[in-house]
Order: sequence, then C-alpha cells, then structure tokens
Amino acid sequence: MSTSRLNIIRRRLVSEKSGDSAAEDAAKGRFLYVFEVDIRANKIEIRKAFQEAFDITHRDILGLRTLIRHGKPKRRGRFRKGWRPDRKVAYLSVKGEIKTLQSA
Repeated sequence: MSTSRLNIIRRRLVSEKSGDSAAEDAAKGRFLYVFEVDIRANKIEIRKAFQEAFDITHRDILGLRTLIRHGKPKRRGRFRKGWRPDRKVAYLSVKGEIKTLQSA
C-alpha cells in the first residue's frame, strides 16, 4: 500500500454505543477503542499502524475487528440523488489504557 501507516488511522469515533461497550470491556480488564480507518487497509496494516501510532506492542492488542459501513443514499437538490461515502471502522481491544488517547 502506498500510504504511510499514520495515514491509515483517520479519526477516533466516540458515540454512546462505543462508550457502553467500552465500559463493559473495562470491567473485564480490556479497553475498547473505535476508529475510522482507510477503507483500502487490511487488518495487518491497521494493526501495525496502531502499534506505531500509539507505541503499543503486539502482545497488548487483544483483538482487532473491522467492518465496512456502506454509504446511505442522500438527496442533493430536488431530483439529483447521491450517496454518502463508504467508511471502514476498526474496533481495537487492548490490555491497558492507551495513554496518548487519555491525555488528548
């Protein structure tokens, strides 16, 4: 892939649903983070990007799940119909808290 590893991670997604599931996982000793990532990246590239960006080892990562949210139809004017873009979401489960995310 031609993009660098730091360009794979787009932004962190914080919602009510991700906060609830993160609280359930924190009670079990795991911490769950949800990110929007580049749609062309595979799981291996995403995992390496997280390791590089947040300075965590591969043993700290307990799980990585991905899914593609397909874009919904959107009206653009009276007759013209468009589509919202597709997005790829990554659910990262780690042993401890990521310190760089907590300070931001």
